[in-house]
Amino acid sequence: MPEVALRLLTRDEISVRIQPRTARGKGPMGRLRREQGLIPGILYGHDQEPYAFQTEARALERIFARNGQSLLFLVETEGGAAPPAHAIVRQVQYHKVSGAVLHLDLLRIDPQETRVITVPVHTEGVPEGVRTGGGALQHAVNSLELQCVVSQMPAAIELDIRSLEIGDTVHVADLLAQEPRIVTDPGVAIVSVLAPRLTVEQEQAQAAAAEGAAEAEAAATEEQAEEE
Repeated sequence: MPEVALRLLTRDEISVRIQPRTARGKGPMGRLRREQGLIPGILYGHDQEPYAFQTEARALERIFARNGQSLLFLVETEGGAAPPAHAIVRQVQYHKVSGAVLHLDLLRIDPQETRVITVPVHTEGVPEGVRTGGGALQHAVNSLELQCVVSQMPAAIELDIRSLEIGDTVHVADLLAQEPRIVTDPGVAIVSVLAPRLTVEQEQAQAAAAEGAAEAEAAATEEQAEEE
């Protein structure tokens, strides 16, 4: 199989400003968004007390729209109510219909500690087997796990798959020489180029041929039984 080039996309450190939150309960927290344009959240971890906060909804959603959730946040509290903290996104709750952010969980981290993190996988280019051979690209997984220093966390792993032919599959094991920090099972398939599917006409022709063969076999069997 042709070698697939791997590139790490850098992760930006994004500042987000938060305010102390006193609202508790489903009703009051729901009104934060509707009436004040704020999103409730919780900051926790590193053996510190959980810190309930609220932050501007539109600013946060713009950050997610530009950068996704694979971010290193520098969390700054308005008025200095809490010292600045580095954090990563642990969970985002979305409205089932509108897709609006309803709640944000942030996990405090030390930029110098080593953690196992989930990193998205992106692909670059169209495989040769798809472009000229009519094959189909199949994505088996969309993320991999890396064990690395938090401050060195990549935003994404990009794979150049243009050289892949029909029948080629990229496994985690194929990437370890380029990025040994990947800790996902080496046998896991990431992307494959599948053979082209038969056209409708070809499928119908094959079905008709199989049906004709079955009828001929049945007739021969019946004729043989009559002779006996």
